[in-house]
Amino acid sequence: MKIYAVRHGQTIFNVLDKVQGWADTPLTSQGEQDGLAAGQRLKNVKFDVALSSDTSRAMHTAELMLSVNSHATPKLIYTPAWREFFFGSFEGGENKVMWGTAAKALGIDSETPDEVARQVDMTKIMDTIYAVDPQHLGENAAVFWQRMAQSLAKLQQDYDEHTTILLVTHGQLIWNLAQHYGHLKTADRPKNGAVAVFNIDKDGNVSVTNFNDVTTIF
Repeated sequence: MKIYAVRHGQTIFNVLDKVQGWADTPLTSQGEQDGLAAGQRLKNVKFDVALSSDTSRAMHTAELMLSVNSHATPKLIYTPAWREFFFGSFEGGENKVMWGTAAKALGIDSETPDEVARQVDMTKIMDTIYAVDPQHLGENAAVFWQRMAQSLAKLQQDYDEHTTILLVTHGQLIWNLAQHYGHLKTADRPKNGAVAVFNIDKDGNVSVTNFNDVTTIF
């Protein structure tokens, strides 16, 4: 099974550098271009299945991508299973506040997610964000990884090993999966419209062959 996982296009919160997990804002005009550009790079890929997070930014990106595909495209299926990590009461606030608070708790002098992730693995980062959230409203690592395990298992249950899937989802989620399964410990957060390719074999083993890819014509 091959999964082309694409981060949604740029949104208003991306421009404002605000925390955006389960919170949702629409694509900007640049975000629409991100979706079309990703679609052009993948237009020669015949997708058997098209999935997206149930956020508007992911669904709109997926629709734009499918609109330029060269093949007959499947109906888009959207689901909360592939939502972004839930950042709790930090949602809608400034990224530098959340990441700075988490970094301080981890003993790291930084406010940027890429720098924090170079020093600490994603599982610990998710647990720290949950711990420093005054309301403990979001997901911790165990809840997130359970959701991902169930989502991946459902793909294997519903589709055979030769299925090609378009999955439009979110930066932190793709980043987490790439670190966890691809051991890409120094990888930066994917850009808007970037493609990652995950392969799942018949035994359920996951590997990563592309990550944060904004140039390859597939």
